[in-house]
Amino acid sequence: MRKETNLCMGCMNEKDYDGPCKFCGYSDNDLCIPTYLLPRTFLNERYIVGKLMSYNGEGAVYIGYDTATETKVTIKEFMPDTLCSRKKGEEEITVNNADSALYKTYMSEFADLYRSLIKLRGMAHIQAVLDVFYENGTCYAVSEFINGITLKTYLVNSGGNLSWEQVKELFPPIFTTLSLIHAAGIIHRGISPQTIFVTDKMELKLSGFCISAGRTTNTEIACEIFSGYAAPEQYSNEVNGTWTDVYGISAVLYKTLTGTAPAEAIARTPGSLLEPMMINRNIPQHVSKVIMSGMRLSPEKRISTITEFVDKLFSPPKYAVESPGSPMSKKEEKIQEKKQKERLKTLIALILVGAGLILFALAFALTLSGVCAPSQPIQSSSQSSFYVQSSAPAESSDISDSTDSTESEPADNSEENSSSEPSADIVVPDFTEAIYELTAAKYQGTFVFIPTYVYSDEFMAGVMFDQSVEAGKAVASGTQIKVKVSKGPSIVPLPDYTGKTEAEYVAELEKLNIKYDVMRERSNTVPTGNVLRCSKEIGDTVIVETEKAETVIVFIAENYEENSDITEV
Repeated sequence: MRKETNLCMGCMNEKDYDGPCKFCGYSDNDLCIPTYLLPRTFLNERYIVGKLMSYNGEGAVYIGYDTATETKVTIKEFMPDTLCSRKKGEEEITVNNADSALYKTYMSEFADLYRSLIKLRGMAHIQAVLDVFYENGTCYAVSEFINGITLKTYLVNSGGNLSWEQVKELFPPIFTTLSLIHAAGIIHRGISPQTIFVTDKMELKLSGFCISAGRTTNTEIACEIFSGYAAPEQYSNEVNGTWTDVYGISAVLYKTLTGTAPAEAIARTPGSLLEPMMINRNIPQHVSKVIMSGMRLSPEKRISTITEFVDKLFSPPKYAVESPGSPMSKKEEKIQEKKQKERLKTLIALILVGAGLILFALAFALTLSGVCAPSQPIQSSSQSSFYVQSSAPAESSDISDSTDSTESEPADNSEENSSSEPSADIVVPDFTEAIYELTAAKYQGTFVFIPTYVYSDEFMAGVMFDQSVEAGKAVASGTQIKVKVSKGPSIVPLPDYTGKTEAEYVAELEKLNIKYDVMRERSNTVPTGNVLRCSKEIGDTVIVETEKAETVIVFIAENYEENSDITEV
């Protein structure tokens, strides 16, 4: 069914005139690919389909309009062209007879994927899925329209690459988001500069989700693999997992920091890929090494989880040299200044001793020559006695100690003053997005951290995001700094419990701060001691914030014999 409207089918802005749209240039006379839906097609008695934006082996993406909320949307249509087709001018899909079962299987996977994503639409850094429905013999997923540009375009507009400081500001929310979608059992497999958007609010959003068959080779549908960003296992029958997305996000960082796309995984050999820091010397050494660890060809040797990847990426490495301006560097500068002062004092002492020797020699010579008056030799004698003692430093350490002590008294007094009033000689770094445990250990003895743990949907658990002493301020050693430490997001998806024992699953729940109660339930569908079910479905969101926290009931299976009382009942 077609819907009459005065909206432009290219950008969904109001258009009450003939000819091309003044906003996007789209014209109703533009040619359309006949196998896809025509503009103005009306779906689910709610959505207007606009122009085709993109398509791949899984299906097509159109710009759309939600008449209920009067907002732009994107509409994804499941339409694997190797298994089905559409006749020109029709809306109904025709499935190949021989591929009917496979088509239904893949369509069911498509629907399940987007229903899972609907449960995660509270996350700010993925493209929110709003609706899933069946029509025209296929399935549709409606998502928010992202106002922004792809990271690929953003990099081009930014001169090709970003600095590590810029990356540290932009990427952490995407890392947290990836960790959460992995906890919900979803693997992206298509992370690339084309599937990450930079919004008009300068935030990153992850888009481009796809069923597994659409992102791996040797399947019955045409795969969409992003060259340079797809992991090696996507080209074979090896198992995909969280490590697959670690490869993808590592490759994205490689491109973002260097401006150069990494070589395609199947074209690489061990050692053939240049480290990022070899291309851009401004990239920190430890960052370069972590990216390379995330892009190892062997999944077994690669960093396997986003959490581990982020820990390594933002952890201060043992081999790193303190950068100028850091607290340790300031200490070293103070030590050097103190050494210079000590050397100056020693030099002054030597000059004074030398002057004393010269005066003694002069007085002694005058005495021998009889130039001095009779009364003077006594005085000279006393002076002689003084200078004999004073001249001893060249030969004896006793007088040297006396002289050095005399000269160093002011320094000792200053040391006493500095101990009573500590000097502000340590510059406070910016601890935002630093991992608390590692940072507290690094600065032990330099600062005293007083942490407050709070929930944050923006920062991953264990990361600091606020400090009482502003960065760049010079303070004394031992200064107390109050910091806020993230306890993780206040709403998390319930992780998958399939095949997990009680201990394994409870550990996962505790890691996500999910409150739980354990109950036993007699069942033979899973082994005794394994999780049978929960009071919430896998992927459902759970509020973990203390005041509003939900409690999940975890049911643990207890097997029974078929001839037991339960069977008889």
